[in-house]
Amino acid sequence: MKRTISMFLLLALCLSLCACGSKEEETPQQLPGSVDPETGAWQGQGGCYRTELVELPKNAWAQFCRDGEIYSMSSPSMDNTVVYRGQEELFRCEGMPELLCESGEGIWVQCEEREDSTIYVVLSLYAYSGEPVKTLRLEMPPDCYPLRLKAAEGLLYLKCSDSVRVYDGEGALVCSYPHEDWAGWLMAGGDGKMYFCEQREKGGGTLSAIDPEQEKMTELFSYEKGTLSSGDGESPFLLILPDGLYRLELTGETRPLALWDECLLSVNGITDVEAMDDGRFLLSGMTGQPMLLTPAEPSDIKPKVMLTLAVLPTQQALDFGEDPTLYYANVVQRITAFNAQSTDCYVKLVDLSEGGSLTAEQALTKLNTQILSGEGPDMLVLTGSLSPFPFIRQGLLRDFREDLEADPDMSLEDIVLADAIMSDCGGLYVMADSFTMETRIGLRSRFGDAWGWSFDDYRRIDAETPEGKMVMYNLTRDYFLRMAVSRYLRQGIDWPNSTCDFDNPAFVQVLEATRDVRETPEDPENMVFGMTLLADGYEATELVMLNTVTDLAKESRRVGQPVSVIGFPTPDGSCGTDFNPGDPIGVMKNGAHPELCWRFLKYCLQHTEQGIPNYRPLLEQQLEEARHIDAGAEYPMWYDGLKSPMTEEEIAVFRELLSRVEHTTLCDETALDIVREEIAPFLAGDRSAEETASIIQRRMSLYVAERG
Repeated sequence: MKRTISMFLLLALCLSLCACGSKEEETPQQLPGSVDPETGAWQGQGGCYRTELVELPKNAWAQFCRDGEIYSMSSPSMDNTVVYRGQEELFRCEGMPELLCESGEGIWVQCEEREDSTIYVVLSLYAYSGEPVKTLRLEMPPDCYPLRLKAAEGLLYLKCSDSVRVYDGEGALVCSYPHEDWAGWLMAGGDGKMYFCEQREKGGGTLSAIDPEQEKMTELFSYEKGTLSSGDGESPFLLILPDGLYRLELTGETRPLALWDECLLSVNGITDVEAMDDGRFLLSGMTGQPMLLTPAEPSDIKPKVMLTLAVLPTQQALDFGEDPTLYYANVVQRITAFNAQSTDCYVKLVDLSEGGSLTAEQALTKLNTQILSGEGPDMLVLTGSLSPFPFIRQGLLRDFREDLEADPDMSLEDIVLADAIMSDCGGLYVMADSFTMETRIGLRSRFGDAWGWSFDDYRRIDAETPEGKMVMYNLTRDYFLRMAVSRYLRQGIDWPNSTCDFDNPAFVQVLEATRDVRETPEDPENMVFGMTLLADGYEATELVMLNTVTDLAKESRRVGQPVSVIGFPTPDGSCGTDFNPGDPIGVMKNGAHPELCWRFLKYCLQHTEQGIPNYRPLLEQQLEEARHIDAGAEYPMWYDGLKSPMTEEEIAVFRELLSRVEHTTLCDETALDIVREEIAPFLAGDRSAEETASIIQRRMSLYVAERG
């Protein structure tokens, strides 16, 4: 069955080479039905709205809205929190508050204290002018963990791990409602009452009304999908769905408030909505930066070209039951920022799984059918269930060297990952605005100036490692297999000539190294913490994730001794570190608007705020800023980077690492699965390494012949 589906997909991809070219050039025009072409009147099902990004004070995050103002907070240190009204600092308070809570009498600041095993919730009330009013100290019962405070009708509602506890304004307990452990959240309705919402694992949920006078909680209705938020005077609740924002009544009845397509908007990743007093709505969630949804005139809805960017998480992620787009937070942030400044086009995120209603296999079949008919997406995020290699093999992706050659502001030399991507993919068929590096470090006293280590080095060091210590923390055989085989696949398959070479001593060495791994998986009895394990000799190597230009220097400083960046062991001891592109994107070769797709990707390259920039001028700018880090500056409590300037030696080591990395983590998952399936009998002792290599060679030859 799998082979039949595979051949169908292959045929669809091949046929699509011709079909894609039939997609006619589209002209910018608004979506039908939203604006009357003759009168200019709005005739959409929802209202006419526009969005704008909200600028908050540095390092602040939004908390609530009142009288048209957005209140936010930041914590520049462990014992100092700042509360803002708009851009104005309203007041400062001591401690590390969890959240702010707005009530009719002021702003509650929620903190937590512990005395032995007892937890206390400390609630401090501040007037809207910023003056302190009073403080309450609430003792929690055993095994009851406080989460979030809400206020309504003069009462304080505290959502806890196992219950909702209701207090009066002086801190006296009124009543308590038990619920399933760690389930649900409190929500104030637009009618001023308090409600309890419980999300179901596979989407949707139930809403219950809390009645403190009767001391009961009554279920009102269930909803099948979406996320609930507080409403306003027109409806008690708002329902966030992929296609728009809806009003929701106590009966469960819905009506559209704003439909994104009608307004030519692309809005994704919204997890909370706050109604403001002037008809606007504050949208926040995984976009990082909040947005305002503001009433607009039909004339404000200008014609734009819609570019579609498709995503498809893995089947494992789809089975988890959450909104699939939640796995693409960084992509959503890029889209939101680009759309906010683009005047003639906008990018829309398309979930190929249709909210998880399709399996990954069904979604792939649907995608290929769309490509076959010339109606496929303009761009693909090539992670999750969308590997770049099937699209590359069939010639469906645009080579970005074309765009770079025609661009007056950017060249191939400006793309840090260009050589590595071209080496792995045969061309610059994917683009990422940033990257990370998963590598390993070891003490220079052990590894010298090496930038890699071999399988033989691993075996020798493992044999020298005393009982109770380890070479690699959380090492499993499957992880070793993936890291070792994905590297070999680059040299083992010659796609241009449709040949492969796995029946050889070098690949036998990979199989034998995988067999010889001493697994040290993380489990409840094998959990280690701390940042000096390497220097203490507990580990021979330490896994580090390099997410910024300063991370390598930070990790080296923590160890306190000179370190070598060796990465993962390789057969010959060559560089064992790879680039991990951040959500790489491919553009369909025969799409209608390649120039607009490049404009989107170029914007992302020049404005990324995640990971290490793939755009070399931006990377150099960050290195220059690292030279001038203010050692006396105040940093947020969650900050985990350097707090003093990066030295020239540290910068030189980082540059040297970049120059030595030759490959990305992009991997042909189908080829990897072939090896994973055939190595199992060898690991069980039922086959020799040579027999296994021969069988893998036969299977891989068929696969390469079919796809090459």
